[in-house]
Amino acid sequence: MAYAEILRLSLRHAYFGSEVPPVTVAPTDAQGFGRAGCLLRQRGAVVHVLADEAEARPDAVRLTVTAQSDHVMQVTRGVVWGRAAAVAAPLQVAEVGLPEAGDAPPSDAPRTLGADICVLEIDLPAEGLRDLTLSLEAVESHWAYHLVGMRDLDGLEVIDSAGEMRFEDLGLLDLPDGRPARVIRTAEALAARARPGERFALQKSGAFGPETLVSVLPAAAPPFKPIPEPGAPARLQSDIFVTLW
Repeated sequence: MAYAEILRLSLRHAYFGSEVPPVTVAPTDAQGFGRAGCLLRQRGAVVHVLADEAEARPDAVRLTVTAQSDHVMQVTRGVVWGRAAAVAAPLQVAEVGLPEAGDAPPSDAPRTLGADICVLEIDLPAEGLRDLTLSLEAVESHWAYHLVGMRDLDGLEVIDSAGEMRFEDLGLLDLPDGRPARVIRTAEALAARARPGERFALQKSGAFGPETLVSVLPAAAPPFKPIPEPGAPARLQSDIFVTLW
């Protein structure tokens, strides 16, 4: 019995960068996949589908992509809990991704390990190997620094060492425990990354110029929350708490 590779699927996720994304790929219909004489092997970020050369070659395969952590679902753009996206991969495309989730209502599905991200319907050529890439994008969020502590909260400013990001001072906000926090938020949303490249610093104005209080502020991380703005386009925010002494 001889097998030939008919599909090589590469997995890419913008959040994880060059690291292997924690997702698995499996036949959607395992029994039908086996009856067609096909095998699947996943090695890191590459999935190999092989077919028995003695059997009729399938003209398409259906593969389910599953997240191996809640974290993956939170950082992947376009996912809907409890509803795997249908992604078609016709022969003329070399790369596919998730469709925009749009205004899909929140799902009541339990948020557990092993949530399905999408189902790939992949067309196969009559002969030879097909190379295909699944590219998953990361969600974007505004970084909101909540500055708290005994120190005077006036005159605080967050700056971007690269000079590219602007910030909005949202003023004082009372935290659930009653403490006041000065909230300074990025004017634009940033794509989530496992290792963000942004370097933001906290300064305070003084008589002899700005004083650097924190040279490198913490970066954003999930969970992300919607910004409540009736009538405005949906936006996400990552709350980052910094205590000043």
